Amino acid sequence: MKELSYSFDAEYIIKKKKSLKRQLLADVNRNFVEKRIAILGGETTENIKLTLELFLLNYGIKPYFYESEYNQYYEDGMFPNHELEEFKPDIIYICTCVRNIIDFPVLSDQKEVVEQKKQAVVDKFYGLWDSVAERYHCPIIQNNFEYPFFRLMGNKDASDYHGRVNFVTMLNCAFYEYAQKHDNFYICDVNYISASYGLDKWSEPYYWHMYKYAVAVPAIPYLAFNVANIIKSIYGKNKKAFNLDLDNTLWGGIVGDDGADNIEIGQETSLAQTYSEFQEYIKLHKQLGILLTVNSKNDEANAVSGFERPDSVLKKDDFVVFKANWNPKSINITETAQELTLLPESFVFVDDNPAERAIVEDQVPGVAVPVMDGVEHYIQILDKSGFFEVTALSQDDLKRNEMYQENAKRSKLQSSFVN
Repeated sequence: MKELSYSFDAEYIIKKKKSLKRQLLADVNRNFVEKRIAILGGETTENIKLTLELFLLNYGIKPYFYESEYNQYYEDGMFPNHELEEFKPDIIYICTCVRNIIDFPVLSDQKEVVEQKKQAVVDKFYGLWDSVAERYHCPIIQNNFEYPFFRLMGNKDASDYHGRVNFVTMLNCAFYEYAQKHDNFYICDVNYISASYGLDKWSEPYYWHMYKYAVAVPAIPYLAFNVANIIKSIYGKNKKAFNLDLDNTLWGGIVGDDGADNIEIGQETSLAQTYSEFQEYIKLHKQLGILLTVNSKNDEANAVSGFERPDSVLKKDDFVVFKANWNPKSINITETAQELTLLPESFVFVDDNPAERAIVEDQVPGVAVPVMDGVEHYIQILDKSGFFEVTALSQDDLKRNEMYQENAKRSKLQSSFVN
């Protein structure tokens, strides 16, 4: 559903929650997998729950929720809870915030006292997570802390051990250490999300004092979207491949008209640098095992020549399938999926042309078709869409490109043999 894809209209989602839910549930083409999700909150979580439900439904996950009473996250998770045990959660989301930190350092504290205060918070959460894991044996998603909405010492708050900003940074690092040692434990990076949204707007005190929302209501969809991305990744619903246009997508200009020497790539102009940065971003995904494929309306020789430039970051060998022809792009992407033995819904179609995007979106259901608006925003658009949210990274992931390249070669050989 376009309304729930990045970049979505957060206010529209909040206003139209019920209508969007009805549309999602009425879609006969969706095959939902049901999951039980417990939300243990250190703040009011009602709107977070309702918005999270929409994003999960959009990913084909039908959630049933357990929701703790306000600020009962610790009691519900740490101690025996008959209702939660009867619920049998598939995932537990601990939705805490910086306002749940009670004992911040004060300027008169010695360094040892500050360390004791930090360790008390760390021990509290480590104990909570261990208890939840032992009792419920399910994945845990835990918010890290957003920064405080004021800095008593100004910039020094970040570096001085008395500073609240410094204290939050140390706590977050302790959370990350736990995550690195426990496979079924995931951080929802509220610290980054709030910074990206704008901390002043995110932490608007009005919503806390009126409703006990630590995140401003207009920002809730951004939090819920990120939690949903973690959950859909846990259940194997990530995308697996890019299907990439070339002209004005991976480089500036039209290689068939301008010639490879005259396309915008490299370091000679600011526009060329922007396309090079985007190519670098795309190439980084190979490290995650994400497949790169080409889908371009071009003569193949012209398309290949763009990657033969010494200043092109991407080379032809980076792509597991390379389709540069004059066929409809909807046919190309369908054939690419068949050659790689993937479903079309595994692909993210990246094209600057609105008409091409509309055709693929209409004719190849399930393919993600982000709106690519301005090359300077390409990275941000793809990065915030959460297509490839990582919850685990194995050696098989790192070798996936090689495996699928072999699959594609076998598919071509079989096709030529039949022909």
